[in-house]
Amino acid sequence: MNKIFTLVLALTLLCLVKTTVKAQAPAQCQDVMLQAFYWDSYSDSKWTTLNSKVGEIAPFFSLVWLPPSGNVQSSANMGYFPIYWFDQNSAFGTQAELKTLISSFKTNNVKTIADVVINHRSGVSTWTDFPTETYNGVTYSMGPAQICNNDEVKDAVGQAKPTGAPDTGEGFSGSRDLDHTSTVVRDAVKGYMQFLKNEMGYAGWRYDFTKGYSASYVNEYNVSAAADFSVGEYFDGNYDLVKGWINACSNNSTSFDFPLKFKLNAAMWSGGMDLTQLVWLADGTTQQPAGLIHHSSTKRYAVTFVDNHDTYKDNNKFTGNVLAAYAFLMGSPGVPCVLLKHWNDNKAAISAMIAARRAVQLHSESAVTVNQSAANLYVATATGKNGTLIVKIGSGSYNAPSDYTLATSGTDYAIWTKTNSNVAPLLSVSLSGGTYFNEQTVSLSATDGASIYYTTDNTAPTTGSTLYTAPIKISTSKTLRAIAYNPATQLYSTESVNTYVINSTPTSITVRFKAPAAWSACKGYFFVNNTQFGAAWPGTAMTLGTDGYYSYTVSGMPGLPLGVVFNNGSGSQTVDLFTSKDICWDAGTLSAGKYTATEVICLGTGVKEPSQNSATIYPNPGNGQLTIQTREKGQLAVYSLQGKLLLQQNLENPTESLDLSSFGKGMYLLRFEGKTGSWYRKVVVE
Repeated sequence: MNKIFTLVLALTLLCLVKTTVKAQAPAQCQDVMLQAFYWDSYSDSKWTTLNSKVGEIAPFFSLVWLPPSGNVQSSANMGYFPIYWFDQNSAFGTQAELKTLISSFKTNNVKTIADVVINHRSGVSTWTDFPTETYNGVTYSMGPAQICNNDEVKDAVGQAKPTGAPDTGEGFSGSRDLDHTSTVVRDAVKGYMQFLKNEMGYAGWRYDFTKGYSASYVNEYNVSAAADFSVGEYFDGNYDLVKGWINACSNNSTSFDFPLKFKLNAAMWSGGMDLTQLVWLADGTTQQPAGLIHHSSTKRYAVTFVDNHDTYKDNNKFTGNVLAAYAFLMGSPGVPCVLLKHWNDNKAAISAMIAARRAVQLHSESAVTVNQSAANLYVATATGKNGTLIVKIGSGSYNAPSDYTLATSGTDYAIWTKTNSNVAPLLSVSLSGGTYFNEQTVSLSATDGASIYYTTDNTAPTTGSTLYTAPIKISTSKTLRAIAYNPATQLYSTESVNTYVINSTPTSITVRFKAPAAWSACKGYFFVNNTQFGAAWPGTAMTLGTDGYYSYTVSGMPGLPLGVVFNNGSGSQTVDLFTSKDICWDAGTLSAGKYTATEVICLGTGVKEPSQNSATIYPNPGNGQLTIQTREKGQLAVYSLQGKLLLQQNLENPTESLDLSSFGKGMYLLRFEGKTGSWYRKVVVE
């Protein structure tokens, strides 16, 4: 009896282990991913810009991959030479703005994927002086002993010599290769991953340059942090090598399908086509779509793509029919990933493809039958959980069976679907709710030919509400609620609710700056929309107050946001900073003569406590779950007692919730900004 029980227990534990190690490569995954950046996409990928697009992105993408978000001491850097891990102020925005973005996506059932660069790291001022950082009471510090001993720094004059073990993967010359055999390195990486998940709210990650270190460490890091999704960048077109990396991760991560990427390049190029490149033989017998997705043992672990930030800017860029390539992806197994540049240029077409994929519930392990394969024609039928999808690529002719419905088509591509049950339409909104300073235009769109109905008085929309026929002008603060309805299926979309706060452009903005200790004077150079506003460089002299802040009030701005560069008038300056309100900044770290700056709360500048008639906050003290009741809409910011901005949230309803539990026990400052003014309140988390 004991032996039988022991055997059953052992088998049960084995099954649990197998389930656990594959948790970050979900079975039959129906996700579609957006790579929310491309190279130098600082404007399109700003956290605030992406936050304004959540209503447009969320209906179609369940995963959003963000660019590296750590502080690299530069206002124009993609982040692939990481310096700080636990400081998430980057070229794309502040840590508080990032947390707000991640929270907005989460509210809309979208998981965010962090881009983690742990193969290599850069120093603060030298090649090897990595910053010491503390998270959750643990201090992490690395130096030359944690750098691989065959790293390039060993031959650099005037630099510390590395004393770590030899590299367990390929070398990277642009930054210092970390020694992952070191427990100091691995513990720091695990702390970093836990920070990304538990503090920032990321749901998963993309591992950069996975050729640079042993794949076994990826499994160790994934098990430690237990995210929802993991994908590695094993940049190689060789199927066996990429499969080998997946296996070496204990099958606990997906991988980008570079074998398919290079076959897409070979199958379609500017002025040419050989679609036979898109077909491989599984086990030497059965035609299947090329790449990792061709075989039952690997398609679960494939993230398919047409281009990423690297390939789009180099010789590997896809030059063929972009929409035909995406049609192939949406009609195949794996997890499709769409590049932001391609999405921005082709939203209507790609959204229709995603809607078709979702209608039949295609997934990463879907079975595929290749119906036709020729140089100018590829036709395949894929089976999902709610039906089947036929995709046709190429200039050749093809007629789908009569029981299939054309979902979308274009030059050299078409997709037909046959569903087991009807599906609700998807509704997207071009601009998410938020605070704006001038009239906004909001566009609505829906799939499946559905009609859209909306209200602007915060009442629930019905088919008797206003029919959407043209973009909506929002010139005063209001709540836009909308639904899409398909009369053929009699199904409604999920309701969309967005509150827009339209504030008048302020007549003046006061900027305050705590300069570096070495500065004996401070000037402000101002600009709007990249055009100088006010005095020429180096700008206007600012006044030093008794609190240590230089201040200046700017008036008559031609628009917002107001750009400012603080400088000492003799060569030292900050990065470009932007604001649409009165603001205080503290000087941050220095890199190449430019200081970063951190927004802090402006204490002692006329900010008042709220009266009970204007706001109620409870419980206070409490466990971090607060209820806030206000008489007007506006924006709430959360600061530490040291003045560091931690979180921003729009208050759009009379009663809203605020979660401070992730910040830990302590006292925090809440600042509210509305049409009638500002106030702050201290709250205690016990």
